[in-house]
Amino acid sequence: MNKNIQNNQCYFKISQENPESSLDSFYIFDKKSSNLEKYIKNTKEIKEILTTIKMLQKKKENPKTINKYFEELQKSLSEFSNCSEFICFVNACDNTLDAVKKDLDLIKKITQRYFSRRLLSDLIPEEWIQAILDSNSSRKKGKCGELKLISILKNLGFKEVKNWEDFNKSNKCVAQFSKVFSVKKVQENLDIKIKAKKQGKKLDLIIKYKNKIFLVEAKHLNTSGGGQDKQISELIEILNLKEKTLDISYISFLDGSYSNILLSNSKAGDKLKTQRKEIKKYLKKNPNNYWLNTTGFKNLFSDLVKS
Repeated sequence: MNKNIQNNQCYFKISQENPESSLDSFYIFDKKSSNLEKYIKNTKEIKEILTTIKMLQKKKENPKTINKYFEELQKSLSEFSNCSEFICFVNACDNTLDAVKKDLDLIKKITQRYFSRRLLSDLIPEEWIQAILDSNSSRKKGKCGELKLISILKNLGFKEVKNWEDFNKSNKCVAQFSKVFSVKKVQENLDIKIKAKKQGKKLDLIIKYKNKIFLVEAKHLNTSGGGQDKQISELIEILNLKEKTLDISYISFLDGSYSNILLSNSKAGDKLKTQRKEIKKYLKKNPNNYWLNTTGFKNLFSDLVKS
């Protein structure tokens, strides 16, 4: 262990004493969509076609004529259709934009349900289209945790590398798991096992400082529940991995409001109690591994670069 590096219990305690902020700029998407006008234009087009179809049906026009407008409706559907009331209704009918775009009979059936169960208004408020986009912002968060950690490391003088040549030449770098830095290549080039239950388990980051390697799994959680419990279990599993050399460490990184709950001493149900117990158990069992939040991560690598 580097002389300036504290034990994993120290950084765990630092993480406990420094909870995550409720507002983390790396996970905030509060700017208006640059494509807002395209969403508005497409929503308007869909409404106009639906209005025409409804009017023609009311007048009992020739089905062939009406059919042409259903085809026009299909053609109008695009990547900017997801904020229209119609496609939101399609989703409520257990279907997708792609499904109705390909299936003429399906779009006809759903349109009839739409006419009978929803109001067809010509209003297209910019605010609610942006609100729908805002409600889907969680989909953008996939790589945010990794980018946040890379940013922290860059501020400490680490270089992000994209190939093994640069990785091997550098004493202070970080790489994202990718096709170049695949699990197989990492295992071969670093002579490590990564023996997770799920074969070929891909982590998020590989951090190198001199002869020391850190393999990082990063997650961002704001709520508990089935899917979230599975992700916590994955982090706990990473904490229990071990390599033959002490130069390889595993880091389980968790931020978001659930990290604060997990690291606190608040009252807990059985699931949360078990999670807390397992984290502490594996930290003791594997002193070379770390469970960190943002402040814990910053402190660990700040200490490392001082050594």
